[in-house]
Amino acid sequence: MNPDEAITLRDAQPADRAFLLALYASTRADEFAHLGWPAEMAQAFMKMQFEAQRGEYERRHPGAACQIIEQKRCPVGRLWVAQDTRSLTVLDISLVADLRGQGIGTHCLQRVQRRAAAAGLDVELQVVVDNPARRLYRRLGFRDIGEAGVRQAMVWSPVPATPSALPAHHSEEMHHEQA
Repeated sequence: MNPDEAITLRDAQPADRAFLLALYASTRADEFAHLGWPAEMAQAFMKMQFEAQRGEYERRHPGAACQIIEQKRCPVGRLWVAQDTRSLTVLDISLVADLRGQGIGTHCLQRVQRRAAAAGLDVELQVVVDNPARRLYRRLGFRDIGEAGVRQAMVWSPVPATPSALPAHHSEEMHHEQA
């Protein structure tokens, strides 16, 4: 990737609110287009939903990191991740419509996976069942867990180091340490 096109993450700031609201609305536009609401009503509803989502994430996952995804120093999306003792949870990953399908989401999720692997944690997320992003998650090694309703829970686990995967002398050292 060209350095000018590097994908970076930075913590969201209050000044990012307008971008985040517009991004949120863009991810829900198709869902509400068929309702035929006047623009003002649709905007007010999107703002209310955006604030409700933000509040819910902050209430349920205090300390979660909401980050702005940037390309060429321009905001192109958001990545919101919570951490607990057993997993990183991707609460949301959203990209501006024109840049979806170009590898930015893959890049960001692989960063989360590397971080989780280094800490020995799983990565969890939920996705709307008919969302095309589900194919991406599967390509990245996520698997479905639990029953699907409107949303499907998915998990990715780092590959644990097993004695059979280690060199013979390392496996013997482990055996001696456990004896």
